[in-house]
Amino acid sequence: MPNPDLDENWRICFEELAPKLVLYARQWLPMRADAEDAVQNAFVKFWRQHPDANRDHYPLLFAAVRTGALDLIRQRSRRAAREAQLADDPLLGAAEALFETPSGSQEIDDTHAAMAGAIARLPVAQREVLALRIWGDLTFQQIAEVAGESINTITARYRYALQALRRTIKPHEYERV
Repeated sequence: MPNPDLDENWRICFEELAPKLVLYARQWLPMRADAEDAVQNAFVKFWRQHPDANRDHYPLLFAAVRTGALDLIRQRSRRAAREAQLADDPLLGAAEALFETPSGSQEIDDTHAAMAGAIARLPVAQREVLALRIWGDLTFQQIAEVAGESINTITARYRYALQALRRTIKPHEYERV
């Protein structure tokens, strides 16, 4: 028999975390649909192991999304390698098309574009910590658990990411005189 309290817990969990998880998945998967697939798969796995949707387990969802995104990248890489071997077949086309992202930067204002570019230039590890801290609203301890790193490493990555973004947005304040 369905439990209405559990259903409500899952609705709340999904509403709170799904947008944050999609943003987090986009760190690896530039296509929004792929990021949404990774999030959906993470929710299904999470639901099977934690049917109560306990808030204490929310960081596990971020770890599941991370794993799912990296698995999808590996799958695509293997597929691209197979397709490259069969490049003589005109039906397969170029494997690079799998990784193209739709353009739409004309609609983004200059500040947003500058920030997006600055974030994209950050090392992956710093981008991940930034996404988990800002969009995921996780503590440094939770991020350390998700990434499998020490809390000191995580806080340093976050600090370096913020410094790099500040230098990009306000370069005149960081010039040497």
